[in-house]
Amino acid sequence: MVTTTLTLFLGVLALTSTLSFNAEARPQPSDEDLGVVIGTNTGFDDDLGTVIGPHVSEDLDMVGPHTNLDDEELGTIIGPEFEIHKHDFPKDFIFGTSVSAFQVEGAKKGSGRGLTTWDEFTHMFPDKVEHRDDADIGVDFYTRYKDDIKLMKELKTNGFRFSISWTRVLPNGSVRKGVNEEGVKFYNDLIDELIANEIQPAVTLFHWESPFALEMEYGGFVDERIVEDFREFSKFCFERFGDRVKNWATFNEPTVYSVAGYSKGKKAPGRCSPFEVSKCPSGDSSEEPYKVGHNQILSHLAAVEEFRKCKKCQEIGGKIGIVLVSHWYEAQDPNSSKDVESARRALEYQLGWFLRPLTYGHYPTIMQKDVNIRLPEFTEEESEKLRNSLDFVGLNYYGTFFTTPLTNLNSSELSYGNDLGVKLTTEQNHSPHLKSTSMGIVIYPAGFMNLLRHIQDEYKNPEIYIMENGMDEIDNGTKTLAEATNDYGRKEFIKSHILIMGKAIRLHNVRLKGYYIWSLMDNFEWEKGYKMRFGLYYVDFNDNLKRHMRSSGKWLSEFLDSKESLHKCYFEGHREKGYAPKLFDTEYLDPDNWRLSYASDIM
Repeated sequence: MVTTTLTLFLGVLALTSTLSFNAEARPQPSDEDLGVVIGTNTGFDDDLGTVIGPHVSEDLDMVGPHTNLDDEELGTIIGPEFEIHKHDFPKDFIFGTSVSAFQVEGAKKGSGRGLTTWDEFTHMFPDKVEHRDDADIGVDFYTRYKDDIKLMKELKTNGFRFSISWTRVLPNGSVRKGVNEEGVKFYNDLIDELIANEIQPAVTLFHWESPFALEMEYGGFVDERIVEDFREFSKFCFERFGDRVKNWATFNEPTVYSVAGYSKGKKAPGRCSPFEVSKCPSGDSSEEPYKVGHNQILSHLAAVEEFRKCKKCQEIGGKIGIVLVSHWYEAQDPNSSKDVESARRALEYQLGWFLRPLTYGHYPTIMQKDVNIRLPEFTEEESEKLRNSLDFVGLNYYGTFFTTPLTNLNSSELSYGNDLGVKLTTEQNHSPHLKSTSMGIVIYPAGFMNLLRHIQDEYKNPEIYIMENGMDEIDNGTKTLAEATNDYGRKEFIKSHILIMGKAIRLHNVRLKGYYIWSLMDNFEWEKGYKMRFGLYYVDFNDNLKRHMRSSGKWLSEFLDSKESLHKCYFEGHREKGYAPKLFDTEYLDPDNWRLSYASDIM
């Protein structure tokens, strides 16, 4: 422990001296960095790609880059046939966008902000981040937030979800160690500017930024002392911002934070057992993810207790919940009972791990049996309080995986992934032509409906906010501006999921209250760096971080202006026609890159 602490101390000295904030053009990658090209690559003379689906059709007299085919030709009805309009959603429904502080703000130094575990991770272990990127600049949201709010107005959205950087307001993690009033002013100004533009702020308290000072002091979330420090941080935020913010979430994706950070070691703080691929300097994949998950649940409970004592929060009708990520899981072979059981296990280990205690006061029975004494227990008092600790469920949904049991497990290598014992795949028997994103997630809007119905039926029909939904693409900045902004696949992705939400409300009375797209703009995507993009706005990292609206953003603005209606699903239509759809004029894949694989975040 002494050696580890000394190493971290020396590391932080090096870190504080190497943080750089000049917005220089990022180095251009080599061809090998870009992975496999699918589709015509207009940036090179040679045709390096393979065409998937129609490209240049004599019948359609198409010339040049692929363009969208008519919706009537590509669409398929999911469920009863009727159109969905914006006015089919409740009047108080929120259509918004999402970001997180670390990924967009920049201003990591000189603004009074303290260091986080992600600062340490990106600078001390740069090889774990694609192209050795860091978030020192991000997309400079800290200084450009007023202009970015204008972008939200262009989209016609009425909500914005962001996180508060713990160390921007409390640099060393606690009030007693000092408050950074400059950071408090930034969030006050941001909230006021949003409200002045009729955009409702939604705040996430913890989006993976653990104070480095607390990590040095006692190990952060592996230690139960974090609960009271998180209580203090939450109370501070409620006191400073609770008179204007109605929607609060305690944690973002605690499953990913626990598994990727403390079992796989691919995200900060980068802890795992020696047998994991990430080769972490320290950690225990058998116990730490469960301790960290448990302490997040107890920290959530502490924050909820403070929120319900916050008079100003209650006076404006404030609500508090948590944001959980879940995919829909189906058997790789629907006729295999073992595959069917593996899908159920995957859903319990990802979603149930947190939502069962927050609904019923206990962990999933299957995890209690599998993990046994390594899974912490709740006291009777904690269980009782947990059953009443959610005003809503925040859900991040990106797609589907198919499952089969994991074989050849090494019983001596205990970890979350081996406890789960499930292999994820993007292919399902007798169900061809499904499309996967560059992160290896199956685009499956029908799975979104299944997941919403599952939460409704299994977890007491809660209010649900979709806090993240979006589609990734690989782009190192080598696409032309025209290519980068013509994201017809992302447009169809968003259309399909809004369609599903509308039908879930009308057909099944699912209590959906809001939909936030990830993301407003391209940003620092954690260990995937700037290579992975999700934005409705393209960010040109080689031209002073200029923002350019993509076609997906243009479509969204027209839908929210009540000029568009929805009734067919682009992706299901391609399954019937016998080929997987294209998503972009040029699609880059890098399937063997563990940093870019989403499955390695959770399994």
